[in-house]
Amino acid sequence: MSSEKNKPVRMAFSLRLALIYTVALCISLAALFAVTYQLVRVVVQNRDHEVISAQTSQFKSLFERGGVQAIASHFSQQVNPSPESAFVRIIDQNNQVRFITVTHQLWNLLDKKTGGHLPTNPLSWNELFREENSGSWIVGTTPLAPGLYLQVGRNNTESRLVLSNFRKTAFNIFLPAVFFSLLTGWLVTRSALAPLHALIDTVRHILATGDLQRRVPSRTNRGELDALTTMFNRMLDQNEKLIRGSRETLDNVAHDLRTPMTHLRNSAERALQLPENEAGVMQDALADCVEESEQILHMLNALMDLAEAGTGSLRLDREEVSLHELAGEVIELYSLLAEERRIELKNDVPTECTVSADRIRLRQCIANLIDNALKYSPDGSSVTLTGSSEDNVVTLSVQDHGQGIAQEDLPKIWDRLYRAEQSRTTPGLGLGLSLVRAIIEAHGGTIDVQSEPDRGSIFTLRLPKN
Repeated sequence: MSSEKNKPVRMAFSLRLALIYTVALCISLAALFAVTYQLVRVVVQNRDHEVISAQTSQFKSLFERGGVQAIASHFSQQVNPSPESAFVRIIDQNNQVRFITVTHQLWNLLDKKTGGHLPTNPLSWNELFREENSGSWIVGTTPLAPGLYLQVGRNNTESRLVLSNFRKTAFNIFLPAVFFSLLTGWLVTRSALAPLHALIDTVRHILATGDLQRRVPSRTNRGELDALTTMFNRMLDQNEKLIRGSRETLDNVAHDLRTPMTHLRNSAERALQLPENEAGVMQDALADCVEESEQILHMLNALMDLAEAGTGSLRLDREEVSLHELAGEVIELYSLLAEERRIELKNDVPTECTVSADRIRLRQCIANLIDNALKYSPDGSSVTLTGSSEDNVVTLSVQDHGQGIAQEDLPKIWDRLYRAEQSRTTPGLGLGLSLVRAIIEAHGGTIDVQSEPDRGSIFTLRLPKN
């Protein structure tokens, strides 16, 4: 219980993405507002500077024509001048006032700020403001003559108000934008990650219940996550098929091993119960044991070969193989059995049909196909081996005139241990065709079958020459 309490709470992935999106948006908005604010501030400030610079140039011209008296005459001739229209002051190097348009608090603020130090550069600027009534001014100071300085001031409260309103507007936009981006980012990422959540729910359900038929709901969109959903469902289909095939294989192996194991045990028990002088009967019992053991070993070896072929680890000792000669060897191996049933084995494979393959594995494939053909062919019929060579592909076909295969059984004959209903009375393990296809595919080839009930079958192998 305590471990559950101490377990750290992890933030949902969609919320983390929304937060990342929001932080990125906040940084972008802050940068945008900062740049825009600086541009507006520079424009407003330049406007004030230009006005003061123009006035400074005008007063300098007046001073050059008539000195301080000319500037004083200029202001004395104005009718009803506004006390806030312009602030002009001329001081000497000792900071003594030589002329002033109006006594105003801005001069006290300027002297307090500069401490009586006069600039050495042609034009310097000072911005002054009072907190209590939000009044603000900007003053430009420039040398007028040796030992004299001209100071021109202007009320810039309007400019500061523009910047203040800009800041308030930006702040009023910023907060709703942050909330809206967080909500939008969460909804968008939640919708985009819906396939991932569905995948997680499906995996959790399969792990909890073992229900391998559960699938992730698919959507019409074709994004990356939807493609992942489709591939995950295909993987589940493949896993379900493999597990079902493994269960069926185990059931079939257990069923097919029961008979030879029972015979083996009965033969051993019978031999143990015989008197010591019954040597002949005991030898027959041991021979039965050997025969049943061979059948079991044959089944296990076939299953091992299938497993190796399925994992791609089946070893192939390739060499140049003549299909005509290989077919002849297999026909000779089954000639006695064919003669007993009066079945003719024909080798019509052209001599020029050669292929780079594992001779033993390929002979095993042909032997399995001929063995099946002899099992299901009637007495007095024929089994024909034909072949052809075109471009880079060599073809070998085994044709019989036996009972054929039903159409519904054709897709299943390649499954391990599968035996059609009409073939269950015929001896066999049901591993031959699946092993043949595994070996052919390991060579990079293909195998297919054409069959009709009561008219026979044609199994065709296609192998690359190299």
